[in-house]
Amino acid sequence: MHPLILYNINDPGESARAEEAGNDILRLCVDHGGCLTGEHGVGVEKRDLMRHQYAEADLAQQMRLRAAFDPKWIMNPSKVFPLEGRVTG
Repeated sequence: MHPLILYNINDPGESARAEEAGNDILRLCVDHGGCLTGEHGVGVEKRDLMRHQYAEADLAQQMRLRAAFDPKWIMNPSKVFPLEGRVTG
């Protein structure tokens, strides 16, 4: 699903509301059995919603596995997992 939310980029309020509307759509999809990932994976826009789809224990396990292959988080460091609470090594 690739929702298209049109807004006036020159209006900061509209921009924030459009971003939140997109997050609401993604949360609704997860609540009805969908997932955040797709052919593009989880990037910057979806990473903070990972907590909506996964329990903290599940995210921690996924981050430990990733850290086993990339302990310094140098490969795509801003993607997939929420920045706050990252598990290393």
